[in-house]
Amino acid sequence: MNEKGRRSVRNRNGHDKHDTYWNQAQPKDHSFCGKCSAIYHNKHWFFDEKKLETLRAEAANHQVLCPACHKIQDHFASGRVLMSGEFLREHREEILNLVKNAEKRAMGMNPLERIIEIANNGKGIEITTTHEKLAQRIGKSLYRAFSGTVDYQWARGDKMARVSWCRD
Repeated sequence: MNEKGRRSVRNRNGHDKHDTYWNQAQPKDHSFCGKCSAIYHNKHWFFDEKKLETLRAEAANHQVLCPACHKIQDHFASGRVLMSGEFLREHREEILNLVKNAEKRAMGMNPLERIIEIANNGKGIEITTTHEKLAQRIGKSLYRAFSGTVDYQWARGDKMARVSWCRD
């Protein structure tokens, strides 16, 4: 809800219209991202290989940088997942596979939900994401698959989700 008690305006990709990266892009219809090949049409980003081939063949194509690739380039995270515990050390590969599968599922619904980086932070693993919903999905997937404890925190002003998962 905003300060007037109304819900924020969101588009079909789930992005708040006040997202700086979303507003900076403002691509023309039938534009495509030069890095990830996502296509922009009717205010919606999606993947379609056949349509992409057609757009690349046309002389008047519009190659842009999608908001997700722009966030990845700038290392601007909207979600952080902190994973820790002895179980993580023992099942690292299995857990990271689950995280990558959660990203693939999310990208099927919204190609702008991506992992920016997976890094060791001394206490465990920190994952940064381009969208707060992806961080939330990863936390839910970890809890469903491996139990443990999960904590969700959302920052109101800066559109950020922090998810902590631990299993000892």
